[in-house]
Amino acid sequence: MAEVDALTSFAEMACELLESLSKYATHPPLRIPPKVRSDVTPEEAARLTRGALDLPEEDPIPHVIHAVERAGIPVLVADVALPDARHDAYSVWGGDFHEQPLVVARPVNSWERVRWSVAHELGHLVLHRGATGEVDEEEANRFANELLYPAKMLFREWPEAPTLTSLMPLKQRWQISLAALIKHAQGNGLIEDYRVTGLFKQLSARKDPNTGVTWRIQEPGWADQQPERPRLISAMAERGLEQYPSAALFSSLTGWAADLMENVVAGQRSAPAVEQMRSKRSTDSAPDNVIALRRA
Repeated sequence: MAEVDALTSFAEMACELLESLSKYATHPPLRIPPKVRSDVTPEEAARLTRGALDLPEEDPIPHVIHAVERAGIPVLVADVALPDARHDAYSVWGGDFHEQPLVVARPVNSWERVRWSVAHELGHLVLHRGATGEVDEEEANRFANELLYPAKMLFREWPEAPTLTSLMPLKQRWQISLAALIKHAQGNGLIEDYRVTGLFKQLSARKDPNTGVTWRIQEPGWADQQPERPRLISAMAERGLEQYPSAALFSSLTGWAADLMENVVAGQRSAPAVEQMRSKRSTDSAPDNVIALRRA
């Protein structure tokens, strides 16, 4: 299949870039749990992963991509075509000995979709390392929901008679979509199946007044914050080569075409100092009656 071949080639290119950059700068060591036993549930694996990443169960994950990269798993945000339109990301174990994990996510504009998709792919890396053929997508779904919102806290905070309105504070605090919240609660026996059906019907019936798009496709609050973006590859170039990351630089390191490397560079987050300068310029140039919004 042509799309799968293209994704495989893109992952090979990314792993070669990482190998080249590793000659000049190290990246964090791998910190996810070793291959889990078949009798370990996705929820248990997610809790083990939170522990390995020093993420307390009581707190939301501030930045999922940053947490994943700190755990030694580079993330790329690139405009790639995935064979299944329902998926926004994929993951591989690359390198000569399949020792290098990698996550590639599409640049969608919904912050909760980016967070959940990266958590889902982390689930595949933890649960399905070494697996051949089809892998269990539902297991990765359960892993992602537990990673983002531990059941320990879900049981404490779940409302007695959940409505879309009463679930919004949980969505905002834990930064997880309403759809994922409902499925997570259903999996933990906190909501009856008929209520799940009713809530999903409401998501499909309600629409954004500005766009006319249903909440099932685009939930309220989807544009409240910028989608997360990775930074590890850029940081390695800046630290090891003392150069600003660019398509030309990455192409010279690997021999891969500059337009492919531009796809990699475009998805990276700028250095904090650059973001601060951009924010300051925005503030300085804003009219007195306009409040400049700062992004984390």
